[in-house]
Amino acid sequence: MRTVLEKNSWALGGWKVMSELPNSVNFEAVTATVTQDQAREAFACGPDPKRHLDVAKQFADAGFDHLFAMYAGPDPEGFMDFFSRELAGPLRALTPATSRGERPSELSQ
Repeated sequence: MRTVLEKNSWALGGWKVMSELPNSVNFEAVTATVTQDQAREAFACGPDPKRHLDVAKQFADAGFDHLFAMYAGPDPEGFMDFFSRELAGPLRALTPATSRGERPSELSQ
């Protein structure tokens, strides 16, 4: 969680905030009040594949068909191993239908 706060807390302000801030001093001011709970709610962090899939499902349900996973911690090789072993297949299988728990066969009926 510390890495999220250090590297990505700027993302919690949303696009309007990010697009309007003119320099790094302003970004730092906006992110100074971001809490661990806010970051934990917005990002998928840690070794629980279900948490990562739950966050991704929100975007699949909203119609996004491309997502990217970003790792900013101290062990990128470990993340890539975790991603390939636990996340790649389930993430690729996400569609708005499957993320709502429906089976493709149920949709055609």
